[in-house]
Amino acid sequence: MKPNWQYLLLAFAMSLFCWYLVTGRERVDTWMTMRVEMTGAPEGLYIKSGMLGSVDVLVRGPRGVARRIEDSQLVYSLGLGKIVPGKNLIVFEAKNIPLPKVYEVVEIRPSRLELEVERRAVKTVPVKVVLRAAAPAGFAMSGARAVPDSVRLTGPAGKLDAISEIKTQPITLPNPPPAHFDDQVPLDVPEETDVSPPTVQVSMNFAGKESEVTLRAPIAVKKPKGRDVDVSPPAVTLRVKGPAAILADKDFPGLIEASLELKPDIEPGKYVASYRVKMPQGCELIEAQPDKVSLTVK
Repeated sequence: MKPNWQYLLLAFAMSLFCWYLVTGRERVDTWMTMRVEMTGAPEGLYIKSGMLGSVDVLVRGPRGVARRIEDSQLVYSLGLGKIVPGKNLIVFEAKNIPLPKVYEVVEIRPSRLELEVERRAVKTVPVKVVLRAAAPAGFAMSGARAVPDSVRLTGPAGKLDAISEIKTQPITLPNPPPAHFDDQVPLDVPEETDVSPPTVQVSMNFAGKESEVTLRAPIAVKKPKGRDVDVSPPAVTLRVKGPAAILADKDFPGLIEASLELKPDIEPGKYVASYRVKMPQGCELIEAQPDKVSLTVK
């Protein structure tokens, strides 16, 4: 006996319809995370604390479409048009959740939030240039300034009241520093505030500190061929002025040279002669004692 395909098709359709009636009427609960979007905050107000990025919503609906709701990107639009300075209690309401009527919002966690609101203010403060370390030893800094020398801060009024200046990020100087330093430097912006402009042009000048040193230097004599020379005194006292960084170097005394060069045809006898002092560039001989020495040529 051949099966009647029309009856088989009808039976399949009726079973599918019955399955739909059973599963479609079955309702299930599903937790999902909903992003919170805060809008409409009055101009001039600042939310100090209490802001929330998302809430968990328990939704009840037909089993067959629960997964589609769970996977969708829903947003809870939280209007802040009525907030005022101080504490503001805001309740999450199911009617503000954009869901089809076939679904029911069972619970929202958290059910409310508390916003701490402050009035936003604007203040102009001077800029202070900050160095990570003092100027390198032996150098003096002058003319440090920032352009612009003042900036505009925007933030909570209570916080701005306590701010009298804004500092640059610490500046690291090269060693040795250049005669003129110029760089664009970001500002150290306090939390919860905005600054305009965010960077300033910092310039400063450097010059080597000068100092004096007194030392003893032996007289170096270039003796003519066939002659012996005695010098009195054999060493002289020199007072030298120059950059402090150079004079403080432990090798500096070895860079000072007092020398005496005699003529190749000098005759034996006694003489009084002046000597020459050689020193590093930037140094200056202030005093030499004695300024002349006695020679005995043999």
